Amino acid sequence: MPMSAKDVLSAYWDDGSLPVDPGYIATQMGISVLAAPNLDGSGHYEPTGAKNGGPLITYNPKESIVRQRFTIAHELGHHALSHGPRDRDTPENFTMIFSDPKEVAANKFAAHLLMPKDFVHALIQVRGVRELEKLASLFKVSKAAMRYRLKDLGYGIR
Repeated sequence: MPMSAKDVLSAYWDDGSLPVDPGYIATQMGISVLAAPNLDGSGHYEPTGAKNGGPLITYNPKESIVRQRFTIAHELGHHALSHGPRDRDTPENFTMIFSDPKEVAANKFAAHLLMPKDFVHALIQVRGVRELEKLASLFKVSKAAMRYRLKDLGYGIR
């Protein structure tokens, strides 16, 4: 049964701190997460790819930390949304102009997981954090990902 990012956070991110750790969450969900230096692309999800026959997420450790985190969250989205095996994800799959509905859904899942709405609202409205770079740093995401999430939430921060 598909799970939303909010459901996953509620069930598997019990300390409520930032930044959210998608690798830890995946592991708590029984998913193996492995760095794959020879991976052709950014990431991959295979429902039965692990040595134990369970789900496997691989990611490219040569990419930036924020890209690695988004990739793991994106691949976790494929798992949580019951998308089945996915081809190798490339950086192009992570852009908001990509049109494959499952890739779009995995991107949205990753954004919601890494930048939970309640945390974003609290930082902006309660703590008064309004600088894009500071927000991106707190959530440990790229400025582009933070910009998209802020726009999605109706904030005009640039």
